[in-house]
Amino acid sequence: MEVLLSAVASDIVSRLVSFLISKFQEAGSTDDDVVRLQRALLRARVVVEEAEARQVSNRAMLLQLNQLRGEMCRGSYVLDAFMRRAVDPCRGSHAMASRSPAGLAERLESGSTRTGGQVISAVLNTLEAALSDMKEEFVVLLGACPRLNRQPYCAYLFMERCMFGRQMEKEQIIGFLLQPAQDFDVLPIIGPHEVGKRTLVEHACLDDRVRDHYAKIHHLTSDDLDLQSPDDHGRHQGLIDSASAAIFVIDLAGGDGDEEEERWRRFRSSMRRRTHRESKIIIISRTERHSALGTVPPLRLRAPRREELWYLFKALSFGGADPEERPELVRIAMVLFNNIPDLAPFAVANKLAAALRADLSARSWRRVLKVSTGVVELQLGAAAGGPRRPEEKTGYYYPSVPMKDAPNAPCVFYGRRKSTGMARSELPKVTMMEVSEGVIDRGEKRFDVLVWQSRIPPYASYVATCDMEGGADVAPVVGTKRRLNKRRRGQLVHGFGSNNNVGG
Repeated sequence: MEVLLSAVASDIVSRLVSFLISKFQEAGSTDDDVVRLQRALLRARVVVEEAEARQVSNRAMLLQLNQLRGEMCRGSYVLDAFMRRAVDPCRGSHAMASRSPAGLAERLESGSTRTGGQVISAVLNTLEAALSDMKEEFVVLLGACPRLNRQPYCAYLFMERCMFGRQMEKEQIIGFLLQPAQDFDVLPIIGPHEVGKRTLVEHACLDDRVRDHYAKIHHLTSDDLDLQSPDDHGRHQGLIDSASAAIFVIDLAGGDGDEEEERWRRFRSSMRRRTHRESKIIIISRTERHSALGTVPPLRLRAPRREELWYLFKALSFGGADPEERPELVRIAMVLFNNIPDLAPFAVANKLAAALRADLSARSWRRVLKVSTGVVELQLGAAAGGPRRPEEKTGYYYPSVPMKDAPNAPCVFYGRRKSTGMARSELPKVTMMEVSEGVIDRGEKRFDVLVWQSRIPPYASYVATCDMEGGADVAPVVGTKRRLNKRRRGQLVHGFGSNNNVGG
């Protein structure tokens, strides 16, 4: 019996020692992978930023660069999530994980240390493989590409004033515009709301190669295509120039269906007979059926992935500061980032980043976080005047907006609209940043707010209406709904626990 007990005890001790050794080796391996991932991210950033400073027209190189940029953004996203979990392992992580498209953050934040180490290792391997593929041919070919003429901005200024991650799509549009014309060629650009379709076209048209080739660029909407009235015929006469090539950028709303497409066909037929033979058309639309209007395959734009949006948001938020030196601010930024909706992500990310970059102190960032915490999306429908577009039907309830010399008050923001080409004097005087800083008087009831103004062409401005009275009316309803949801969650948890006890 003593021999048996001794053997069992020896086996238990041996297994315990092996377990402790494996856990120690695993932790050391994870630390090594974190350091390697940081170095790989720095190398990838060097390659991406150098490529963005050059005029790359080779489609295969652009595709390879796009893949590297995606792996770089994913690596940065996962590394920041891992570091946040390492600092505060008890913090709930489902918020960050709920929006990870690849499922990496779910395993990283909700799983064990071993799972987190496996995620870091997987991301590291894919990033290093992407860098290894670009080590020779890509770097040599990149050195032969001409440099772009621009000021030596630092990273955040470059991102704020240029498109992010659309280099391949931009070159595709430029290639379409510069290739020999066939028959009044048409390129449809299809994509969901607020993915940067107009911005992409504007940047392509502003390229020196395009400007040297075309004399004029005409921007039209669906209403401008009508040829029924004499006024429309007169307006179209100003578009006709048989002596020089022109670009027609047409924004199709996609709301009139067959009638809109019929206007388009009449317009194209009329212009094709009277304009320069090398003129071309670019169609911008959200509707997939408009892809059939093109003479070349359509260019489809997707919404940014969450990890790509995080990379942009972090760079814009910290400006010229180093995020690694301010880990507390990175954690606050991740919480704010998690609340960025999928509707108009670029506008919301830029708006929040501008508010954060204005004051790089933890106190200021917590104030921005407090204003953004508890925001509830509302479907206003016909109550807000029956707007047509989904983004105009959506309102946002802010439970705690700072007021001047008064306690915080709730507010509803609704009626978000977008305009381009407006002077600053024509826009609302109050900005969203000023609202978050508490400059609004307590007596204000309803006023327009400049949410954000883009610094890149076509310089879009986003305006919304702030309704303090509506916020006070909605507050009891939102509070009741939250209490009911909380009570339901509590009942579910209690019921789950009771079933476990009965089953035990």
